[in-house]
Amino acid sequence: MKKTIITKREAVELFGSEECKNHFAKYKKFTNKDLEISLIKEMRRYYGFVEVVKPEKGRGYVYEVSGKKDVITPKEDGRINNGAWSNPYTKNMDIMVVSVLEQGLVNETAQVLSKWCLEFGLITPEMFKLLPAKYNQHYMEQCLQELKDNKIIREGEDRILNDFLYEIKILQSQLAGTLKRMQKAEIIEYYPVYKGFIEEDGKTINLHENTVKKILSLQRNLMELYNVNEWYLRTYDNTKKAREYREEWNKRLEQVTDENGNILGLSYWYTAYAIILKARKKKIIRYLEKYNKEAIEQFKIDEELFLIENEVAYRNKRNYYVIGNAQKREDKFLEPRVKANLYAEELGGRQVAYRPGREDYTYNKEYYALYFDRLYAQRIKELQEYYGYSFK
Repeated sequence: MKKTIITKREAVELFGSEECKNHFAKYKKFTNKDLEISLIKEMRRYYGFVEVVKPEKGRGYVYEVSGKKDVITPKEDGRINNGAWSNPYTKNMDIMVVSVLEQGLVNETAQVLSKWCLEFGLITPEMFKLLPAKYNQHYMEQCLQELKDNKIIREGEDRILNDFLYEIKILQSQLAGTLKRMQKAEIIEYYPVYKGFIEEDGKTINLHENTVKKILSLQRNLMELYNVNEWYLRTYDNTKKAREYREEWNKRLEQVTDENGNILGLSYWYTAYAIILKARKKKIIRYLEKYNKEAIEQFKIDEELFLIENEVAYRNKRNYYVIGNAQKREDKFLEPRVKANLYAEELGGRQVAYRPGREDYTYNKEYYALYFDRLYAQRIKELQEYYGYSFK
């Protein structure tokens, strides 16, 4: 049986959850063993054999895989059996996803998760238009100026827009969880499709698995060469080594070849997801009924009214979830904390806690003032309303 070696970075990119990818990007390794165990479980859905091994050359461990499955094993998910939910609006998301797919309202089978969020009505068109600001500094500056002109944020508070964008990214991860759970229940088919864009030709192409492995290997080698990771590149995007890394990455990505050895001339690459409705209506109703019997009775009486009320319920719950998260961050920021090298002689030299003060933050002063002035959660609420969701 042919065996293939996959590095940890490649495995995380191909099979990891958003939490797993963010963790690995920050630490370049697994400091949380549960995340690696989950990653290996996910890989075993695709391969009959997965083992952690130490290569003959090199210091770190890698994964040895073989026996690629023709049919992907359904994902194990305890929530199918016990009805537990990670957030208050998951039930509403399920219904919105099924409704859109059943009505045939989607033109493309494979799309990025952010576009699926828009298709399913989980985010507004205004939120979707905002998302490219994460990758385009010029566009980000335009968006920030618009917010300042409309008195949504003030000078110096720019960083809070990144916090708001992060909330939308969390929603994409939650949608991925919903889709995997629905796949387990055989309601939909759901799988990744790797794509590349060639600016010179103005076309998008599907990428072969071997090409994706080349791209991930190139990315890993360049990050080691420039001593950066994804977390560093997001946080310190304008440093000298970050700019040098991106310049080299763009040049080298253009030279990546396809499975036949032909240079592709890629400008960038990304992962889209194909979603196809599989179950018939009776099975869908049985699936939804498992978690929300009262609502399903209304669905049977007046389907149109039910779907409208479900969408309203989703938006209200989502609004309060986002504001609740912002309030938790605000409260946590102001909690007492232990400062390095701060000891109290009268307590036998033990470390003591202190409350953060404005004088501790000599950069982004206006942004951190939002916490001290108890305005952080209020700004997030205003951003949520500005981009399309109003509180009632």
